[in-house]
Order: sequence, then C-alpha cells, then structure tokens
Amino acid sequence: MESNDAAQSKTRRPRVQSIILLLILVISVVLAGWALVLVSRSSQVPPSDFVTLPATRVSTQGSKVIFVSVSGVSRGNLMVGVEGFLRTPSGTSVTGANVYMTYYLRGSYRTQVATTDQNGHFEALFPMNWTGWLPITLSYFGDDQHQGLTQVFSVSGEGP
Repeated sequence: MESNDAAQSKTRRPRVQSIILLLILVISVVLAGWALVLVSRSSQVPPSDFVTLPATRVSTQGSKVIFVSVSGVSRGNLMVGVEGFLRTPSGTSVTGANVYMTYYLRGSYRTQVATTDQNGHFEALFPMNWTGWLPITLSYFGDDQHQGLTQVFSVSGEGP
C-alpha cells in the first residue's frame, strides 16, 4: 500500500509544479501586455500636431522667395524642432506665410505647419528628438505677391 501512495505522491508533485509554472507564465504575459499598452499610450504622437499637405500647386506668380538660416531648435542638448526665415532675395520678410515641414517619423511621413511672424521667422517643435541628420522638406505654396518654393534640407540633430 505504501508503494501505491508513494507513486501517487510523485505524480501529484509534477502536476502542482506545472500548475504553478503555468500560473507564473500567465501572470508574466499579463504584466508584459500591460507594460506594452502603457508604453504605447505614452509614446503616441498627438494627431493634432500634424496637418495634410495642401493639394494646391506651388504659385509661380510674384517675387521669388528663399528659406534662410534653416536649423534645428535645441532644448539643452536635445534637438526638438526646426526654425528658419522666409524672405525675398532682397531680404524683405514674408509675413503670415504658412511653411509646411514634412519629415519621416515612426514609419510614415508627417507634415507640420508654422506661420511666419513679422520678421519672416518660422518654428515648429516636433514630437521627437533626433541625433544625426534629419532630412526635412520645407514648402511654401506662395500667394498673390510671392512665388512658392519647395526645398529639402538636412538638419543636424547635434546640440550646441
């Protein structure tokens, strides 16, 4: 009889150990899933930061314009955006102009818009920082007085 009880005891232990291991595995999977959801929610890019690039053609009427002093915007040692000026070749500021900035972020191209101030200055902060070089396309579609312009820049992600 003792040998029968000993045999049953040996078969129960692996079952109990298997159940405990399975329970630990389930808890680990649930915790990993919770962590992934938490990280994905905190790293989402707010959709309000992005706009659709206009489908209108770039204007060929009016005076020419140029992008001047396009560079990265830094906060400490991190690059967080792009700034520059929109001017005519004679140096006159183009005020109230929408400058569209298109760049590659998290698997797709994103576009943000900034409006130039009275000095022709524009600035956009990105929902990311970067190192190395960031290729960015700047587009101004023009108006009745100024021609449109699209130009590609590579902006350094290295801080000052």
